[in-house]
Amino acid sequence: MANVSNTTENIADKDPIVYKESILANNLWMYMPGVIIIFGTIGNLLSGLVMMRKSLQRHTTSLYLIVLAVVDTAVLYTGLLRYWIRALYGLDIRTLSVAGCKIHTFLVYFLVHFEAWILVWVAFERLVAVYVPHRAKQAFTKKSAAVQLAVTAAALMTLDAHFFWTQSIVSTVCYLSDVKYEYFVRKIWSWIDFVIASLAPFVLMLSINVAIIGRLVHMKRVRSQNVTVDVNTRMSSMTAILITVNFTFFVTTAPITIYIGTQNIWWDRVYNPQEEAQHELQWASVNVAAYTNFAINFILYCLSGPTFRRELAKMLYLDRLLPKIRPIGDSSATTTLGSVKSS
Repeated sequence: MANVSNTTENIADKDPIVYKESILANNLWMYMPGVIIIFGTIGNLLSGLVMMRKSLQRHTTSLYLIVLAVVDTAVLYTGLLRYWIRALYGLDIRTLSVAGCKIHTFLVYFLVHFEAWILVWVAFERLVAVYVPHRAKQAFTKKSAAVQLAVTAAALMTLDAHFFWTQSIVSTVCYLSDVKYEYFVRKIWSWIDFVIASLAPFVLMLSINVAIIGRLVHMKRVRSQNVTVDVNTRMSSMTAILITVNFTFFVTTAPITIYIGTQNIWWDRVYNPQEEAQHELQWASVNVAAYTNFAINFILYCLSGPTFRRELAKMLYLDRLLPKIRPIGDSSATTTLGSVKSS
């Protein structure tokens, strides 16, 4: 996903106008961030607590999803909270200091990129588990998962490090530190960001899930009389749901990256007030859609993971209301756990 909190400052900072688009944009900034932040904080907290339960800790997937919950929450409090404060009080926390401008911009980009590639690792783990299940436990351990996440984080930090010298405060706006970086930011970085944050993760996750479905269909055919069929069938159905999750990821994050990636087409044009109001609404809409992605994982886990729902019910002492969910030792429940979100 592209910069969720640093672009079109020339649009966002203009005085409000009376067009309905401007009013709608202002309402989005005033009310939606609070809803998303509160809902996302509660959901991500519950997701992390459920994944930390002893019965789920033996699954490598739980480590990925715990880190994902932390990263998603961090995105909401670094990126979206900034917009909410600006809408409520007219204060841009990014302009309080040069250091804050650089660090905040870097953090937003890094966290958004990291979130996408955590999902790629989860999908890849599921791929290995389906194709070579006898090697999956050796290939994906808690230690190897931690190393994968650390290396990924280091690589993305290196990629995003340019913000420490390309960003600064100029005329009370946190943007380019020097005009010489304008071509890089507009023409090159916006597309790099689009590929890293949205396009590449989506293509990889979609390809992996298609491969998983193909494998499961094949296994079902050759094992039509095997007891494992029930497990594979459930997992196949789960994977089909998770392809929808991948598609949702792309739909919610692609609009903002495309918007920013194509801004060089319209950047230097002179707009009348109504056109500027339309841009305000477009910018607010793509941001709300993008940030929603960081607040809905809890719902996705509940919809796609019977084991997650069972553990959540136990944690909240509601397990008596769900007597039909299979026990933790059930093989299908264990298999499903790994597919809580292979997106």
